[in-house]
Amino acid sequence: MSVPRNRALIPAAFADLSQWPAPDEDVLNEEILRIYRPRKLAVAMYADGVAHEQITAATAIPRQKIFYLVSRCMAGGEDGTIAGFRALVPWKRMRGYERRAPVVHELGEGSGGCAGALSQLFARFPEVELHIRNRFLGTGERSVRVVRISYAELHGEFLDQLRSLGFTSEDWPFSTKNCGYKSLRQFCIGLLSENATRWFSARCGEEAARRHGVGSGRRSLFPQLRGYGACQLDFHKVDAASVLILETEDGGRLPVPLARWHIGFLIEERWNLVLGAFVALEGNPSGDSVLEVVESALRPPAEESNAATCPLTVDGKVFPIQIMPEIAFQGFGVLKMDNAWSNAATEVVDNIIRTLGCAINFGPVKAWWRRHPVERIFGKLSERGLKRLPSTFGSGPKDTRRNKPVEQAVKFEITIRDLIDVIYACIREHNEEGNEGNNFSSPIGALQHGLIRSDSGVFLQPLPIPAQQDLKLLSHVEVVKVCGSRKNNIRPHVTLGRWKYTNAALANAYDLIDRQLIVYCDRRDVQVANATVLETGEQLGALQAPANKQGHHISWRNRALMNQAGLSQRLHENSTSVAARWCDGKADELRERSKLAQNAKRASKEALALSKVQADQKRIGDKAALGDSLIPSPPSISPKTGSFFDFEAPKTGPTFLGD
Repeated sequence: MSVPRNRALIPAAFADLSQWPAPDEDVLNEEILRIYRPRKLAVAMYADGVAHEQITAATAIPRQKIFYLVSRCMAGGEDGTIAGFRALVPWKRMRGYERRAPVVHELGEGSGGCAGALSQLFARFPEVELHIRNRFLGTGERSVRVVRISYAELHGEFLDQLRSLGFTSEDWPFSTKNCGYKSLRQFCIGLLSENATRWFSARCGEEAARRHGVGSGRRSLFPQLRGYGACQLDFHKVDAASVLILETEDGGRLPVPLARWHIGFLIEERWNLVLGAFVALEGNPSGDSVLEVVESALRPPAEESNAATCPLTVDGKVFPIQIMPEIAFQGFGVLKMDNAWSNAATEVVDNIIRTLGCAINFGPVKAWWRRHPVERIFGKLSERGLKRLPSTFGSGPKDTRRNKPVEQAVKFEITIRDLIDVIYACIREHNEEGNEGNNFSSPIGALQHGLIRSDSGVFLQPLPIPAQQDLKLLSHVEVVKVCGSRKNNIRPHVTLGRWKYTNAALANAYDLIDRQLIVYCDRRDVQVANATVLETGEQLGALQAPANKQGHHISWRNRALMNQAGLSQRLHENSTSVAARWCDGKADELRERSKLAQNAKRASKEALALSKVQADQKRIGDKAALGDSLIPSPPSISPKTGSFFDFEAPKTGPTFLGD
């Protein structure tokens, strides 16, 4: 329908009345329809160019009201377009109520009859409205603000400001029972419709503000049309303590208590199928961990490797590429990741795009709802396995399931291998369990069925053979300096992870000493490494590990952890060297000898004095004994009373000792 030129109230952009927004007439009652339908007919006849007299005769609506109704239809609606036929519904309010009459209210009465009083007050005092907006939304030039001010506190500031403007108890809002609290609260809530992002950021936090884009009603830019169209990659912190026991090739055991580590998942978005996973034993996942997750979903593990085997499953298999070998190196169109610093690394982006040829969609940071399938799987697996272990951290410090998790892990020797087995078993169980999202079919079953059906849009799309065979694409890249010495004839070599690598070409290239090489080391097996000269691009070929390390097939990450744990244990067990202990012992021995020598010298002097005294006493004792033998015994007579020195005179002459 086109509008004649003389109907200027309807712009040319809205000439097609069939595109106007309209209410659902089936839900309107008879009373409303009795008024609405003549109005709609009048507007339609006006747009067709029918004379006003005929419109009035057909609808009983006067000419001036026709103009009024058309103007209402052209007014702006709440959804950003015109109001359309929705404006013709009786008692439909197109804009807020604007009060013109002054508020006449008795002191102590309720709030009845005060509609529009707050808007009228703000129109008289715009600075009051500005203050309320700034305080409620946390904006303005105030240097120190109250975070998330309460409605009651804001109402108190509102009343104080009105008192400073000369308001009395006879003025609104002081003349009502609640002093305008209800109106002020409704005004603050109404600010949500003006700027929802600012409102949620000020009142609910940053995370709630970021969630404003969820459920907006807009269709996704990447609809889920077929399987393997898009995949999601994310990391999850494991909520269970464990003890990492690193077992070396020589039988060494290095226990390391772990309270925080991560596991990364790569899931197929259409069926929520877990394609790959990798355990990242680090506080924050790195770029290497991201590539490990992608590689686990592409390249089947080697037969001699136990990296992706699980004793808790029937056949020991975990991932779809083990159950369905035909999907090895299967590509996909889009990879969705969060915009964390590790995922945004240049090496990660370049390697993934160069290997898979897929697009990478970086979502906002800390916005789990943009990748809700992978987050839902994380929560599901945690509830099934990890949170049921005695070493669980639970959902938080107040979780009743939490009971000294680190001590429990040490007590029961819950190793990292045990937790990985539990996670792998849960992954296998999830992939083989039917769910409502897949019409009660399992994710792995849906994939198998999609490959059979030609109209499903799912087909085998393996990576090119060169991409499958080129180990550099998903390798750990290191720029290292060639070590060696011409003076001491130390052959050129490079050091990676405390291992020395070389080969025949590098060992004889003395001119490469102190120059830089690019080394591509396989993340799954550190025995596989290739080197290229950084300046010239000359390929030196495969490097050889040290002779004493050949046959040690471990991953890059495990070797790094082993080095860290071993060095840490060595530092903890570090003590005084044997030579130092021998020197300290000799010093103690010499000090003891010196003390003994001094004591012996002092003791010899005392012994001489003592022996002299003993000799004198012995000589005196001998003389006394000899004298007693020469003197005759006195007769037996009664004792006399007298002095101790009284004695009887000898009958003969005195006897001398020398005689």
